[in-house]
Order: sequence, then C-alpha cells, then structure tokens
Amino acid sequence: MRFRELTADVVIVGAGIAGLRAALAASGRGASVLLVSKGAAASPAVIGFNAPVACGDSAELFFRDTCVGGGGLNDRELARLLTGQAVEVLREFEGLGFSFDREDAAYDLLQPLGCSCPRLVHQSNHTGSASMALMREELSRRQVKEYAGVTALDLLLTRQRVCGLLAAAPLQDELWVISAGAVVLANGGGSGIYADSTYPDGIVGDGYGMAYRAGASLLDMEFVQFEPCRCLWPRKLGISTTLLAKGGELRNRLDERFILKRYPGGEGTVSKDMLARLIALEIKAGNGSEHGGVYLDLRMLPEKVLKRDHSMYYERFLRAGIDLTTERIEVAPAAHTFMGGVKIDAGCACGVPGLFAAGEVTGGIHGANRLGGNAGTEIYVFGKIAGASAAEYVQRNGQASIPDQERRMIAERFGHLQDGDASAVIQNAKALIRNTMGMYAGAVRSADGLAQAGRIIQELATEFKNYQAVSVRELTQLSELQNMILTAELVVAAAERRRESRGVHYREDFPTRDDRHWCKSIIITPGAAGHEMTAVARDGENSAEGSRAATTCQRGS
Repeated sequence: MRFRELTADVVIVGAGIAGLRAALAASGRGASVLLVSKGAAASPAVIGFNAPVACGDSAELFFRDTCVGGGGLNDRELARLLTGQAVEVLREFEGLGFSFDREDAAYDLLQPLGCSCPRLVHQSNHTGSASMALMREELSRRQVKEYAGVTALDLLLTRQRVCGLLAAAPLQDELWVISAGAVVLANGGGSGIYADSTYPDGIVGDGYGMAYRAGASLLDMEFVQFEPCRCLWPRKLGISTTLLAKGGELRNRLDERFILKRYPGGEGTVSKDMLARLIALEIKAGNGSEHGGVYLDLRMLPEKVLKRDHSMYYERFLRAGIDLTTERIEVAPAAHTFMGGVKIDAGCACGVPGLFAAGEVTGGIHGANRLGGNAGTEIYVFGKIAGASAAEYVQRNGQASIPDQERRMIAERFGHLQDGDASAVIQNAKALIRNTMGMYAGAVRSADGLAQAGRIIQELATEFKNYQAVSVRELTQLSELQNMILTAELVVAAAERRRESRGVHYREDFPTRDDRHWCKSIIITPGAAGHEMTAVARDGENSAEGSRAATTCQRGS
C-alpha cells in the first residue's frame, strides 16, 4: 500500500451533475479544483428539470407547488432559491449551446406529478447525460482534474475547520491525503441501504456519514421516497408509472385491481407516494405476487403507447427478453430519493467551516416529499451555489494545513494495510442492513418494526465499531458499511420519533397527518452521548394549496 498526497483549493466529492456544477462554479472563480468519485452516479438518469417558463407559470406558483408537495416542511429560504433560480439555469445552459426540446418554437414541457402546469424542460430523455458531457468538456478546457474510482473516507479537520480529505484508490492500492481549503460534498443520497433501490449500489449515505462525523447536523432523515413500480421479476429493471396513466393495471395474486378499492378512478389517478404505500400494504396483507410484488399488466395498451411513446422502457425490457405487449411483470416499491440530509444554509454551508454540500446529500429543500422534476432543478441550482461559496470561502480564508500530528496518525492507523480483497463478513452485514431496512423501515412503518430494525442496526454498530480492515479494498468496504449503519440508524430514529404520517413517511400506527404537533423538522446533531434530536417548527403551507391562483399554463417560449 502506498500513500499519495495532493492539494487543491476546492475538493469536490462526487461527479454527478451537482459535483460538475460545483466544479464549474469554483474553477470559474479562480480556484484550483479536484474532483473525486468512487463509481456510478444517478445523474445520467435525470430526464429534465422544472423551470417556470410556461405562459401563466411563475416562480411563485412553482414555490407554492413545492411547499404543498413538501407537506409544509420545506426550508422556505432554500425552496425560494430552488424555484427562483431555475430559469437562470435554463438560460445558462442554452448559452453554453445546450438544446432543450421545443415544439412550434415553444419549449416541449412535461407536467410532473404535483405541478400545477407543464414545467419540465428536457432534451429527449437524456438531459442528465447530455448536460454532464457538456460540463465535462468545459472542465477539461479548464484543466480541472477528475479522478474516478476513488472513495472519500473522511474529512480532515484542524481547529474545527476542514483542511482536507482522506480517500482510498483501491485499484491502485493507495491511500490519498488531499489538502484543501474547502470541500464540497456532492456524493448523493442513501437509497443503497435498502435491498431494492433505483440507484447504483454504491450510493449508501457516504456524504451523510462524512458530514456527521465532522460535526454537521442532518435533518428530515425519515423521509425516503419510494418509486412505486420497480420490476423485480423476471429482471430487476425500472419502469415508468406514467404507463399507469395510459391505462396500465396493477393486480394482486387474486387477480384483483386492488387500487380500485381506494381509488375508483384507477391507478393513473394516484400519487406516487400513495401508490407505493398501497402496493406495500397489499403485499404485507399476503396478497402479493409469486416473487413478492404485485403484477403490472400493460398488455391492453395500444402498441404505439409502448413501442413509440415509451420506447426507452419497451426496448430496455425487450433486450432483457421481456415483451411488455405480451407479458406482465412483477413490481414492488424500491427506495429512490432521500428528502433529508445535511443541513445547509443559503450558501450551501454545513455549519462546519470549509464544508459545503449540494444535491441529494442535503436536506430541507423538499420537505416531506419531492415533486417530480425537482431533483433535477436542485442539483443544477445548488451545485453552482456550493461551488461558488466554496471558492469564495478559500479566497477569504486561504488554505488550512493538515497538521503533522494528523499525518502521523494516518500513517500509524493505516500503514499496515496490504493488498487483498474485502472480507465476506462485511458483505453479509451490508445485506443484513438492506434486508432489515426493506422489511421494517420501507414504505410502510410501525413502532414494532422500527424497534426491531433499531435493535439489528445497533448490534451491527457494536460488532463493527472496532473492526480493523486489512487491505485498501476492505477499508473502502468497511467505510461504506459504517456509513450504511449510521444512515440506517438515523432513518430509523427519526421515523420512530415522528408519530404521524406525512409525505413519503407512513406509520401504520399513526396513519394521519398531525399538523398540531408535527409541522416540524427533526434535526439530528452528533453529541457526546450519541444522537441529539430536536424538532424545529416549520412555517407549514400557509394555506398555499388554497391560495393557488387559478392559472392556465401554456407551453413556454
């Protein structure tokens, strides 16, 4: 094993859209920038982002939609930034030569769930990957270095200020000590702590763990959004719920359209969070399909709906040997987006000097639920803010050197590492966490189930507290496991504390929303005796739903 030392004004962890935006903003302000990422990001799957450009739409209406969708728990200042700067993002990318789809000279806007009118701008269905390619071209021109296959392990601090980053490059059998004036966390959420997730397996709460151990607070960790219809048989593949609005049907093992019991208008009239909940409850009641889901039947749809309008999904399944025009599939809810995360201010600062964050690693913007299309807006808007803030921080405060004592401690702690693979015991522990969270802290929760999850997670925390890795590869796996344990602990603790149902958080034993007692965000701070939780009152929706203007929106120009 070898040590490697690097230096940059700003180090960005994560090379998805939020990280690339941060790199552009920081380098544009004269900072030297270094990007590290451990693996696949979720950003290439971004279809588009919300921007209020339709005739009759506005930043104010967008803001109201966002707060209503968030169950009144949104951080109002952050929600204002999200909705107020979305059009600026659109214009900025057009200035870089990015082309959004248009129809008859107007933007071809899509209308995501929860939006009052069409609002999603896009370039076909590959806005994320295309915009990432454009940003990488510009970063290459600026000679910004990006290192893939590098796992950020922990932040380095001196006098309560960030001074760098400890990272591992397992393929090179190296540990990296990176000196930095500021660090931006843009390494995503934590849906990989669940057995079924829509994201790459490596997105397991690394940013939450790094920030929390450095002293930052997290909030809204109980709010995990589940994609209702993730195919689990015959192959694990994603499928769009918009096909339900086209006439697709969900059926249980008795061949009943169980959704009709609650929603006579059919599956296409149900919100995503409610749809995930109803599917989970049907499975829990013993009416699930052969492989633990429910049946999604699209065979009655006109062929053009699948083969033309939803060709991406049709062809994806066809490549896997499944013809959706003749076969039904089994689907179940899968963990998707974390609403909660690191607590930030309007400049994306995390309360630890020199530490900034953007994207799904942060919390507070979406409240208790996220509107479709707002994840895209978030990473474009706040990635830029975080990068600019980090560069400005370094300009004001300069670099902070990693103390010699810290360097000696790193060498003593990790100097014994040898070449080799990770132990199977770590992989088994990861699998246990994922199964536990899916069973007891998924789309449907209860006091008994959460208590059981808490016991299992605590046993794992105790078992691996003093575990010593023997190789760089095992160290990276151990780091992931420890971040999974912490993330799971915080999700379960917050879900136990919130004795109501709101947004994507559903408690069978507290099935109704309780604005009198729980129009609050739960903030979790590291303390000497463990996790310290406080409930902070939010503004609520301020009757936003009732005050929505009667608006007719038309495609934007």
